[in-house]
Amino acid sequence: MQRGHIKRVGNCWMLRYNEKVVDPTTGKAEWKSTARKIATYSRQYQTEASVRPLADEFLAPTNAHTTRPESRDTVQDFIEKIYLPHCSAALRPSTCKGYGDLYKLVRPYLNGIRLRDFRTSDADRILQAVADSKPRAHTTLRNIKNLLSSVFRFAKRTDAVNENPVRDSAIPRGKPAGETHAYTLDEIQEMLRILDEPARTAVLVAALTGLRHSEIRGLRWTDFNGDELLVQRGVWNGHVSETKTLTSRATVPVLPIVKQALEEHKARNTGDGYVFHGATGQPLVLANVARREIIPALERAGLEWHGWHAFRRGLATNLYQLGAPDKTIQAILRHAQVSTTMAYYTKARPEDSQQAMAKLAAALLRKSGKRRERTA
Repeated sequence: MQRGHIKRVGNCWMLRYNEKVVDPTTGKAEWKSTARKIATYSRQYQTEASVRPLADEFLAPTNAHTTRPESRDTVQDFIEKIYLPHCSAALRPSTCKGYGDLYKLVRPYLNGIRLRDFRTSDADRILQAVADSKPRAHTTLRNIKNLLSSVFRFAKRTDAVNENPVRDSAIPRGKPAGETHAYTLDEIQEMLRILDEPARTAVLVAALTGLRHSEIRGLRWTDFNGDELLVQRGVWNGHVSETKTLTSRATVPVLPIVKQALEEHKARNTGDGYVFHGATGQPLVLANVARREIIPALERAGLEWHGWHAFRRGLATNLYQLGAPDKTIQAILRHAQVSTTMAYYTKARPEDSQQAMAKLAAALLRKSGKRRERTA
């Protein structure tokens, strides 16, 4: 068991000790002498004896052989060499791309800190630095905390660390998230009136099934049985992968208008591969369809394009306004939690508030009339 050597250097108490580190060239663990600050000289820490408990606590995992060489890696090396490669092998390409973009915001503020030395205060410092560098949405800062927390959960599962120091960190206040749009039935009907094929059928499927952009691209004719669409894959940036979540892999009912449009669309296209495909038979790039066909047509009609995902929010909102139960809307959108459906996909519209207040006023009038009748 090692106790290390404590020495005061200026205003700092330093601990010199031996640790195992991984040689990046050979991949082998080797013993190396290193030093670490364990306290600042103060009234509480004036002597070597007063600092010794801190040194013993720090060396306890090493002496108990519960730490691994990876815990001496810098957070940057662990993320780039271990965590992100793990994500690439286990997660969908779009998810990995999102993690990579968030990591780029974090990387300038890691400052070479090692995995085993990372504390909750470091997470607070990094999150605040990202927030101060540029005005960012609160959701972005929350996603950065989730990324860092995911890194340390993975490190804990692989025994590189014992705790997740990011869990209790605070998220700085960011900009409110921008208002998202949900297409109304009137907007959808106007789009269907002015669009040409195949944009019209793609919009119809998006608006009346609630499929995600990647899931529409991943549809194959074998997924369509006339009454239902079986959602079982997605296509993102040319990558074919499984659905976003396990609950996303499910069947979605098809309305007669969608069934007819798909059957007519199939009659116009050869082959039995992807429902929406280009000249090569590969999935159609819907972003190009929007840019080349949909947006110009909408601009001529005085309408605004809010993206493919607004159809998914629109379906949830339109079903809600028609009185569909929350759990039914959740099932159609294939969310794991009904709270996700109601918080992010069901949008309140101004006319809803007006109608609700009108109903409240009418109820008050009825109660007032009955009270007058009783007292007459």
